[in-house]
Amino acid sequence: MHRISGLTLEFGFMKRAICVFMGIVFVCICVQAKSAKPVSSPKAEAAGTPKPPFGGTIFVCRNIITDDDPTAFKSVVAAGRGERKMFDRRPGKPHKINAYLFTATFDDGQTMEIRVNPEFGAEGAMAQAKKYLPYIGQMPFALRKDIEKVLIHKGKKGFGGGGKGILIHTDMGDSYIRGGILAETLCHEASHTSLDRTHSTAKGWLAAQKSDGAFISGYAKGNPRREDVAESYLLYFAVRYKPHRIDDKLRETITKTIPNRIAYFDAQNLPMHPVAPLGALARLTCVDVQNQLKLSDDQKTQIDTLRLGLIAEVKKLEKQQAKICDLERQYDAKSTKLLTAGQRKALEGPKEQKR
Repeated sequence: MHRISGLTLEFGFMKRAICVFMGIVFVCICVQAKSAKPVSSPKAEAAGTPKPPFGGTIFVCRNIITDDDPTAFKSVVAAGRGERKMFDRRPGKPHKINAYLFTATFDDGQTMEIRVNPEFGAEGAMAQAKKYLPYIGQMPFALRKDIEKVLIHKGKKGFGGGGKGILIHTDMGDSYIRGGILAETLCHEASHTSLDRTHSTAKGWLAAQKSDGAFISGYAKGNPRREDVAESYLLYFAVRYKPHRIDDKLRETITKTIPNRIAYFDAQNLPMHPVAPLGALARLTCVDVQNQLKLSDDQKTQIDTLRLGLIAEVKKLEKQQAKICDLERQYDAKSTKLLTAGQRKALEGPKEQKR
């Protein structure tokens, strides 16, 4: 009995000591929490930036890439059928499909596996592969390099990029074609596949983001880690590689909003085949490069004059090319009228779905 009473007294003392100790710890934690600086998230940092000039960059200009631009796509051949796990936005999850498979090759040695939902049938599946591959080949190798698979389904659902592939829903694809922004949309999605992993959290990119103090689109601002690279790259591509396709006002908006991101992309020396290489004139129009070289106002003015002259000449050549194509079509129509119905059919040969 005595022993039990002693243990009870000892336990009571220990209990009071523990309570005092926990109280001290709690006070220390509260003081530390009060003095510590709050950790801001990327979204919180983005919230304090100015309103972006655009909602989403794929809708800004429908002529950044056109059907007349070169493509690296070379050929596509059937590779039978095989069970593949394919993400489909209609059920909203990946599922196994006995897909039609095709192997696509490009003139720079790249190959891709094209996986087409069997809902198209054998001929329809090949037609869909042939429909989209020339557009994919128009993208610079920097955007294609990590694409190993292209998934194609029916449905009017959004495209997707990442995980070594690109997701295409053909009803939405037809809508993008009508709107003239299919190639631009594919560039956005391919940026997720081939650029995000390396650049979206890179120190240089985050520093450029911070220095710019703004986002090119509302979509990028709302998703600064997930969408900023893809949203920015498309308009960087327009400024640097297709300046004749955008007007001066648009170019000024882009270069003033994301000058440091533009300089970041310039510094990466990304492989651009089949797109024409970045020349000295294009590099010198970058504000960051101008500041680095300490160009005088007179030099800047002369460089801008050269740029405008180049754009004007390219536009003239494109108009001439369009006239040549019109003339060729006229002469084709006249020549085929000289043939019989049987001869015309033999001349046409097997029909392929046009781009």
